Amino acid sequence: MQGRASTTRPVASLRDSSACSDRKADTTSTEVLKAAQEVRDAISGGLRVALCCNGSLESILSGVGIGYLAHAPARKLRLCKAEAAQPALDERLVNVPAASLDGTVAFATRVYRGFERRVSAGCPLKRSGSCPAHCKGSCATRLALAAANDDDGVPQAIHEYVRLGFQVGPQIRNMLSDATVARLDTLARYTLTECEHTRQFARFSLLEDGSYFCSFRPKADTIPLTGGYFAARMRDEKFCMVDPAHLVVALHEPGQRRCSVSRVDPDLCGELASASTQTAEGEKYVHAMWRRFYDSVGLDGRDASQRGYGLRAHWMPKRFWGGLVELSPEALDPGAVVPAAYSPTGRGHTKAAVPHLGQGTAESQT
Repeated sequence: MQGRASTTRPVASLRDSSACSDRKADTTSTEVLKAAQEVRDAISGGLRVALCCNGSLESILSGVGIGYLAHAPARKLRLCKAEAAQPALDERLVNVPAASLDGTVAFATRVYRGFERRVSAGCPLKRSGSCPAHCKGSCATRLALAAANDDDGVPQAIHEYVRLGFQVGPQIRNMLSDATVARLDTLARYTLTECEHTRQFARFSLLEDGSYFCSFRPKADTIPLTGGYFAARMRDEKFCMVDPAHLVVALHEPGQRRCSVSRVDPDLCGELASASTQTAEGEKYVHAMWRRFYDSVGLDGRDASQRGYGLRAHWMPKRFWGGLVELSPEALDPGAVVPAAYSPTGRGHTKAAVPHLGQGTAESQT
């Protein structure tokens, strides 16, 4: 078994070649250098330091780089989310510069590129340029997956992982039993699970203006990671995805290969989320169709009083049920208008002209 490497012992090659090396300090922003000096002064005074970041990958990697610029031992420094910071009696809080600053982003990019070069050294896939970027090894891209996790311990987990990677280099790919690597892998895997939930359970509705809208609340920041999937599936459509929990909005224009992802304030996010009530005429009929289809293909024994309920709740977590049109009580009403696409004559009708949904619906099994 690969033994755990110390993360506190200085490594000469790190200062010589890493992206946060002192040799490149002249290109580092004033805000970053000031934060590094604050860390250095606190440690010189016998205190430990808690670096507060906003939870984004840019902010976390900037915090890691600041620790190296300050030559802070790992035992004297920890990273935490600003909203969850609880300093000990012998700790001083130091804020990482805002991730929105160009200098902070550039500094975080240098740290990431340096880490990527360090852990991929000697990798035959990297040398040949054929790295699949989704390999099961300890690839640098796992940092982004871990950072998207909502766990409050993410900043410190990434901090320890990056320090270990800079020290042991490509050996980290074989250290799957190491506690630091296992912790980061657990965070990344959970994010991947939430990405799959996003792809499976996000539901779009057609709005009055002809665009599609979806509001979804995952337990990780998955909209930036899954936007490309929806852009590929809905290439010819205009749509908007809103994550009120993480204040993220993804916008897509017809023909684009990617979504435009933005962070918004709570007021704007709430205003966008209210668009879900402005559905197109006949959209209630489509929701009712999905509800009827779901009820018709479902198996007996899935309600709360029978054995199949636990299995159903496992594969379709109950926290998503409120956003699924096929489980919504409102979908029992098909509305008064049948869309032209679902009318026998190819023109819109009232539901009386197409009675197969208007004559009753299956009872809910939720």
